[in-house]
Amino acid sequence: MTAVVALTGATGFIGRAVLGLLLDRGYSVRALTRKTGTLARHPRLTEVCGHLENQAALNELITDADSVVHLAGAIAGRNFADFARVNVVGTGRLVHALEQRNPGARLIFISSLAAREPALSDYAASKRDAENLVATSLLDWFILRPPAVYGPKDQALAALWKMLARGWLLRAGPGQARFSLIHIDDLSRAIDHLLGLPWLGQRTRCLDDGRPDGYSWADVADIAEQVSGRRVRVVALPRWGLHLLSLASQGGSRLRRRPAILGPGKVRELTHIDWVCDSRLCDVVPDWTPRQTLRSALPELPGWRQ
Repeated sequence: MTAVVALTGATGFIGRAVLGLLLDRGYSVRALTRKTGTLARHPRLTEVCGHLENQAALNELITDADSVVHLAGAIAGRNFADFARVNVVGTGRLVHALEQRNPGARLIFISSLAAREPALSDYAASKRDAENLVATSLLDWFILRPPAVYGPKDQALAALWKMLARGWLLRAGPGQARFSLIHIDDLSRAIDHLLGLPWLGQRTRCLDDGRPDGYSWADVADIAEQVSGRRVRVVALPRWGLHLLSLASQGGSRLRRRPAILGPGKVRELTHIDWVCDSRLCDVVPDWTPRQTLRSALPELPGWRQ
C-alpha cells in the first residue's frame, strides 16, 4: 500500500518543494490548504480545506495518515500573540488531533534554528514553545531545526542575489557573525529520508549544507567573486539603520493591515552573532548528505542571472 503523508504549509516556499518531492517519491499526500485548487492537481494529492485553527479540518487531515510533516507557521506578527496563534496554538491543536485520533503516526515538525534563542524575538519564542508541545507529547516525533533556507524559487531573497551579482553585498549584521545555510532541495531530501526510517527516536536535530563553522559575510562575498569573476563590495548596514527600516516596515504594515516581517525581534535575530548549526543529522540519517553549497547553487538563484 502507498504510504500516506499529511502535510501542513504545503503552499509555502518550503512546502511546495517538499510536496513535489513526496509525490515524485510515490507517497499519497493530504495537504492542508486554506482554499482548494491552490495546488496543482495530482492523482495522489488530496487537498483538505482548512487551517490550523480548524479542528475538524485537522482531524480529516491526519486520520489514518502514516506520517505528518508539519511545516505551517507564522513568520510575521505584531506581538507574541500573533505568532503564538499559529505556531503554538495551531501546533497544539495538531498534536491533540494526533493523540486523539492517530497516536501511531509519525510527526516530523519543521521548526527553525531561531528556536535555539527564544529570548531574541517573539517568533523564536513561539517556535520554542511549539517544540515543547511536540516534545512533551506521547507521539513518535522528530523536530528538525533548519537554518536559513534558500533556493531558485524563493523570490523573497531575489533582491539580495541580484545585488550580489552586480558586485554589492548589504551586510545586515556584525562582521564577525557566522551562520549556516541549507538549500531547499537538501532540506526536502532530508525530510524524505526521515520518513523512510523505521524509528526516529524523539530527537531534535539541526541540518546544514556541511560547511564547517558555517559562513561569514566575507565568505559570501568571496564566493560571489569566485562565481561571477567580479569584485564584491560589502556595505555594512548599522543596527540603527536596521531599526529605522523596521520602523518603516511596521508603519507600512499598519497601513496595509498586515503584520510586518521586519520588526525589533527580527533585528535582534539578524544581528545575533551565532547562527551556526550545533548538531548534525548524520547520526540519525547516515545516508543523507547535502548536495548543494552556496557556491554550487548561486548561479541558479533568482536575480543572479541578468
